[in-house]
Amino acid sequence: MAKLEFEITPSDAADIAEIQVDGQAVVGRKLELPGGTRRVHVSVIALGYKRFHKDVDITDDDALIALDIKLDKRDSKRKKTLAVTLGMGALGVIAWLVRRR
Repeated sequence: MAKLEFEITPSDAADIAEIQVDGQAVVGRKLELPGGTRRVHVSVIALGYKRFHKDVDITDDDALIALDIKLDKRDSKRKKTLAVTLGMGALGVIAWLVRRR
């Protein structure tokens, strides 16, 4: 049996990470796979971090494959300041008033 072992960094992401192999959820950080040559798709999701995808080829029945997974922080979509947000809202109201005339 081939074994997959997942090492996730940073530790904050490792605590909340959800691991899937071929669409099936993995409980824990280790997974045993039936023997034979095959390719599996590994996906790791953690709130606030970018999604990780990788295809892993398994060629040996007794293989121990350690995957080092580094999750990067997701960029915040809300980088606008309050002044910019209020200013854009005011411009929208002014444009609506001008069109209404």
